[in-house]
Amino acid sequence: MNSLLYALFAVVCNVSAQVMMKFASQRGFQLSNLQTYFTWQLLVSLALYGLSFLLTLQVLSNTALSVASPLMAGLTFIFVALLSKLVFGDNFDTQKILGLAMILLGILVLTIRRT
Repeated sequence: MNSLLYALFAVVCNVSAQVMMKFASQRGFQLSNLQTYFTWQLLVSLALYGLSFLLTLQVLSNTALSVASPLMAGLTFIFVALLSKLVFGDNFDTQKILGLAMILLGILVLTIRRT
């Protein structure tokens, strides 16, 4: 499997972990209550973050950090914003759309190679 596929899988795991963490927080998470640390949503979130971490290590073993990190972070920002709108009904105004478009443009500038 090439680095781009590993990167996409790592991003999907990271985004899914953040969504699961949001679900866990909506069920009444409290730092002082240890019981809230062991919800299935939070445990799935931790597992997904762990898998994302391992996949990111694989990506970094074959790809320049200056390309891989901004690519993966940018895609994470974009996917989290889209899923937060779809799943949680978050606000999606012109400013957010413009910001996400700028992130996407930055990703394209970093990753498209001239031949």
